Order: sequence, then C-alpha cells, then structure tokens
Amino acid sequence: MYIHKLDLKNIGPFKEAHLEFACKFPKEPDAVVSPVTMITGLNGAGKSIVIDAIRVALGSGVVERNIIANDDDFNIGLEIERDGVSASYSTSSFSDGAVKWVDYMNINRIFMYGYEDHTTPANWVLDYWSSSPAVDSFKISSLTQLKHREALKDVLVGYRRNFDVSNFLCNIDYLRTSDVAEEKALGSFVFEKIKQIIDSCLDNGEFKYIRRSDLQPIVEQNGHEITLEKLSSGNIFLIGHMMSLLSKMYSLAVLRGTPVGEMLDTPGVLLADEIENHLHPSWQKKVASIVRQIFPNIQIILTTHSPFVLSSVDGAKIYTCKPYPGGSEVVDETEMYSTMPVDQILSSEAFDVNPFNKEISEIMQKRKDAIADGRVDEADELARELMARNPFYFDYLKVNLPEDEAH
Repeated sequence: MYIHKLDLKNIGPFKEAHLEFACKFPKEPDAVVSPVTMITGLNGAGKSIVIDAIRVALGSGVVERNIIANDDDFNIGLEIERDGVSASYSTSSFSDGAVKWVDYMNINRIFMYGYEDHTTPANWVLDYWSSSPAVDSFKISSLTQLKHREALKDVLVGYRRNFDVSNFLCNIDYLRTSDVAEEKALGSFVFEKIKQIIDSCLDNGEFKYIRRSDLQPIVEQNGHEITLEKLSSGNIFLIGHMMSLLSKMYSLAVLRGTPVGEMLDTPGVLLADEIENHLHPSWQKKVASIVRQIFPNIQIILTTHSPFVLSSVDGAKIYTCKPYPGGSEVVDETEMYSTMPVDQILSSEAFDVNPFNKEISEIMQKRKDAIADGRVDEADELARELMARNPFYFDYLKVNLPEDEAH
C-alpha cells in the first residue's frame, strides 16, 4: 500500500492544499527517485497537520488536536494504491459536523485485517513515529507472549513503550532456540535483523545478547557492556521506533505465513513527525537512509526542521509549508532543495538562519554590495579577508580573484 495524493480543504491553516507523494522507484533504471517525501517549514505553518490529516484519513481513532478549521466545509481526500490498484477516499462535512467515510466507516480495520471477514491481514504495514519519546523502563519481570493482531491495531496513535521493545527482543531470542525447525529459522532470521538494526543505530557499539537472568538486552558501546536504558536518548529513540516497525512486520508475517526471507520486503507507509528529534546532526543526516536500508519497500512521509534531514536522501520529494496572513500554503520545492548544501538550506526562506557569526555576515554583505556597485577592487579585498578567516569554506572565492592570485 502506498499513498499517492492528499487533498485538504479547511484543515488546520490550509484553505486548500494538494500534495503528491514519492511512492516507489520508477521503471527507468537511471532515474533517481526515492519513496521519501519530506515536509518542512516554520513553526505553525502546518507541517504536522499534514501528517495528522493522513492519520485521520487512514482511520486513526485518535489525533492529539482538532485539525478541522470549518466544521461545515472541510475535506481530506486521499488517493492510495492497494495491491497495484489505485483507489480514492475522502472525508467531508455533514450537518452534524461529523467526519464520515464515503467508502468505509473504518478504513484502518479494512487495511490491517484485509477485507470484509477481517481474518487475514492485508500485506502491508502502517506506522507512525511521534516526536515524543517513550518514558517507561526497558525492564521486564517475565516474558509475555506476543499478541500479533493487537500489534497491528492502533498503529497510527503513536504510543510506544520501551517494555514492548524488551519483550519483543526476548521473545525472538527465545524463539531462535526452539527445537522446531521452522520456529528456530524464523527466530534466527529476525534476531539477525534485530542485531543489524541496533548496530546501525549505535556509534562505536553493537548488540551482544539477551541476559537471561533478568531478561535485559545488552549492547556493547565504547568497550563497555550496558543495558538499553543507559544509551543516549537519541539511540533509544531510534532503536525503539525501528523495533516497533520490525515487530509489526514480524506479526504480519506470522499471521499471513509469509516466507521468512521476505518479511522485511513488506510494503507500507511510515509517517514520522519531526524525525530529527533527539538526534545529533550526524544521525539526522542518515536516519532516513537507515530506515530505507532495513525496510526497502516502506514509503516514508516525514516532517522536519533539520537541513541535515532535507539534504540526506537523493531523489526525495520536498514540500515547504509557507504561512501567509490568514493561512498557509504547501509548495513543492523539490527542485530547489534537491541539490542544496546544508548551509544554503539554512539560509533559505524555509529556515532563514544565517550560518555565520555577525562579523563574517557583515563582510559577506559588504562584498555583495561592492559587487553590485561595480567596486571590483573592494570586492576582491573583502574576498581575501573571508578566505583568511575561513580558508576551507571560502576557498571557492579564488575563482573570482586575479589569475595570479587564484593559482
């Protein structure tokens, strides 16, 4: 399942909005397109509203706020692809102001449990990564059996527990020691994927084992063995969300009888709100790529304040939410941002942040004014001053200096 289009009317700050999402790789082998859509913009411009609207449209029973701006005249229209077939759904206003489905009253149940009998889950997953961290402990007192159907319910609420991470890991560790060949193969495969995920989410660290005496997952970082709760908030945030998505794929595979090796090829949609939260810039730069590497058929729709995230995925589609008096608009700025370095993204309209201190910024402005006024010698002198202060960054200014200085 993939989302193709979203249309909004009187939702949040948007009078009208239309988004077309990157879905999957095109048939042309040389085309660079990733199934990743990024939405950015200033605070209050409506980034998270877009994610909330999709959650409502996919049948989430809970969103944290009322996103409808006009109860008498609103719409959320969604075009999706299910099993290769496109279908359109829309919510609209009625006299009582209630949100009702034209085609299905509870599309989320249809999605997750297949069709009218609700017995066989459909072959896709949905997940929502809230920017709020889990606050409970990783410690568990005993192993609790995984409830696969429960794992596929309320997936768009965004509630996540560290307890569930530990319990999932311990269940898989137990399964891989089974005397039943099929169970052992399944457990061993998923355990290796757990190790791959945790290793990819750590600096100078790796997943080691489950300590059977107290059911604690143990990782080694910087030469020391520690429990998950002793990791940084960024590591915990990323590992927890990745495990949540893996556990949903695992439960779906068990219910559908999916071949072990095909489990992580499951298609679906990941909605992530402010995905950079709790992450160092170096991790912001690679978080989307990590998700894509582990879950290659997942469509990612995310919001971000981070220029490092925006510049991290080749071929991603990029939208900017722009406020205006009385509302906001959504603008496709993929072409503008797709080749921008981080410093240019910071100074763009969506961020409006000067990456340099006041003194260097003033020199840059003086040089810009000198060039505009035709004062070439002054502009060259200011270029030399910039190069002297930051030779690494301003090395490109050599091309504008007299030839004997540029070589």
